[in-house]
Amino acid sequence: MALTAAAGNNAKVTLGATTVLGMGNWKMSGITVDLLESTAFGDTAKQFITGLIDYGTVTFGGVYDVSNAGGQSTLISAMLNNSKIPNLRLFINSVSSWVPNVTGLSAAGVLITSVSIGQDKSGLGTIEFAGKYTGPVVFE
Repeated sequence: MALTAAAGNNAKVTLGATTVLGMGNWKMSGITVDLLESTAFGDTAKQFITGLIDYGTVTFGGVYDVSNAGGQSTLISAMLNNSKIPNLRLFINSVSSWVPNVTGLSAAGVLITSVSIGQDKSGLGTIEFAGKYTGPVVFE
């Protein structure tokens, strides 16, 4: 069976159709499902059923672009104003992406939880975003 790998240079981060300029990495992590103990009196071993899925967190970052009005500044503003981002897309290539499933649950989205901006005398300015998924995520 052949591996279907995706080259990272074809990835991108968008807000709907608007590319968040300067991004060079993204990661989804911590996707988990609750385990609910269903053990009863008389059982000789613990038993579990699965509960709710937690779609975890997302981090992404790259080169800081002060003038990226439709991308980086929109994300900073969303964090400062406690606004949910319903259309954050994490592309693995030019067509396929992970996105909050607002069709399945209109309240789905990403809450930006932190922004880190840095400068180094021997490099370019950097920016890193972290967020928490609320509701389901789909791959399209």
